[in-house]
Amino acid sequence: MNMTKRDMCIRVAKRLGQEHINGIKPIIDTFLDEIIEVLSEGQRIEMRGFGVFIVKDRKPRLGRNPRTGDVVNIPGYKAPSFKFSKDAQHNFKKKDIE
Repeated sequence: MNMTKRDMCIRVAKRLGQEHINGIKPIIDTFLDEIIEVLSEGQRIEMRGFGVFIVKDRKPRLGRNPRTGDVVNIPGYKAPSFKFSKDAQHNFKKKDIE
């Protein structure tokens, strides 16, 4: 099952004891917008106990068009990346065992 942003808002609202997501949705939207903005500036976001968002440089490379087999130049680009902290990994694995 996939979780949508709306599903996340509902879970957070329940956890905070609120009946409606009206107050939660703008907070989550702003939080995600800030992550995108900071990463687009090339900065790193470190959230202790959760993980690190970084921007990785992808090198240019040669690829192939699967339909025609022609060689294609793929230019370098920047891609967002996330790495769980050891604490978060430990909690994730612990829940997987149960």
